[in-house]
Amino acid sequence: MAQMMVGARALGGRNPVYIVAEVGINHDGRLDRALEMIRVAAGAGADCVKFQLFRAAGMYQPGAGLYRPASGGAVPIYDLMRALEVPLDWIPRLMEACRGEGVDFLTTVCDEAVLAALDPWPVQAFKVASCEISHLPLLRELGRRGRPVILSSGAAHLGDIEEALAALGSGGGTAAAVLHCVASYPTPPDQCNLKVLQTLALAFPDCLVGYSDHSEDPARAPRQAVALGAKLIEKHFTLDKSLPGPDHGFAVDPGGLRAMVRAVRATEAAMLAGETVPVDLPLLGTSAKGTLELESGLRRFAYRTLYATADIQAGEVLTAGKVAVLRCGEGEPGLHPRHYDLVACGAVRASRPIPADSPITWDCLLTPA
Repeated sequence: MAQMMVGARALGGRNPVYIVAEVGINHDGRLDRALEMIRVAAGAGADCVKFQLFRAAGMYQPGAGLYRPASGGAVPIYDLMRALEVPLDWIPRLMEACRGEGVDFLTTVCDEAVLAALDPWPVQAFKVASCEISHLPLLRELGRRGRPVILSSGAAHLGDIEEALAALGSGGGTAAAVLHCVASYPTPPDQCNLKVLQTLALAFPDCLVGYSDHSEDPARAPRQAVALGAKLIEKHFTLDKSLPGPDHGFAVDPGGLRAMVRAVRATEAAMLAGETVPVDLPLLGTSAKGTLELESGLRRFAYRTLYATADIQAGEVLTAGKVAVLRCGEGEPGLHPRHYDLVACGAVRASRPIPADSPITWDCLLTPA
């Protein structure tokens, strides 16, 4: 049975289910709120508090278009991400607060630059969001760090997960957990497809399997996921669901987080005692892992492809300084990031002018350089 270590804590096997309270961007750019959320999550019984470390310029091109959250309205996605960037000087404060509360600190990393920026601090594990599952250059860098990686798989196919794990493994012996996730905010109960947990366990027996839940009920899906073998549960939370940020509405409030923790602990205790856990049939769905119809828009918007970051002239050799792995937003997609090394290593020339912030596609390229 797959196991992994996060610091001194063992995950998997007969160890307690690892509960991650996801702050995400619900700090709204305020350090005082982030610190309060650590205290609340620890008080609710979470094992870990997770943040997201990104830079807008490493995620989207400036003209990537509008983001339309479930709460309504629309906002330029580049501006939204820029406003919610976590300053690097928060990191030691957040880590110290987590240590003081007895919970682990975890952060999502979204590009190689923010990963490198974390090197001065003893981050024990990293999270990769669903939309970075195609960011193979980032995954290779994570593999070189040799620390555990928790990989979400919203909107992914089994082949996407397989390719991501291969990229992680290319850097060394990185332990990995794969989280079933439905990239819909919130996720309707009949779309949770918790049978996928069993598919992931069969397909990737060397990986710990868990569930990142975006459904609205605090406890229902996490309880059933644990009954189906999930060894890690992640859920977004907020101090107040009525706050105006894009992720507050589908997150659980402090009472909901406490209810989720109680449900998870009660379920695993019942299983250890040999009791039968009732089956919540509507949550089981299909065991097939793929892109659901309600995830297809997000996959198109936020999965990574290759973009030019500066004007490239016809006949010019492409190099890493002018090629980036970015989310499409409302723009057209470029090549899959699996082609990054070919495109950015000085092996090909541009067949025509490629404007900055535009996708790099096969018809842009001539080979050899």
